[in-house]
Amino acid sequence: MADNVAGQTRTNSDKQDSPAIAQGKVVFDATAITATDSTRVLTGFKPRYVRWVNLTDRVEVEWFEGMDPNTCLKTVAAGTRTLETANGGITVDEKGFRVLQNATLAAILASKTCHYEARG
Repeated sequence: MADNVAGQTRTNSDKQDSPAIAQGKVVFDATAITATDSTRVLTGFKPRYVRWVNLTDRVEVEWFEGMDPNTCLKTVAAGTRTLETANGGITVDEKGFRVLQNATLAAILASKTCHYEARG
């Protein structure tokens, strides 16, 4: 799995009251998104909770401590919630997290604006 860094404009909000909270925005341009790649976010800590929102399409994925890697709870614009175990999701590590760019997951797509929140 590779990390995709093409066509992204990032805005991080690093000034927080706690060093175990990170939030920011990633804007993807029309560059092709590869389903086997991930978007990597460095938070400086291992998150216990991650929320990623594709604001353009109103798709939200969340990962909670104890969930398997590359899984998530997905909520679509209509409000339907599913546990994603086959279409990818969020994986955390000691320095941050990754979100899989799988088109079926639809959390990351070309020409979209996404926001994230991670808590340690």
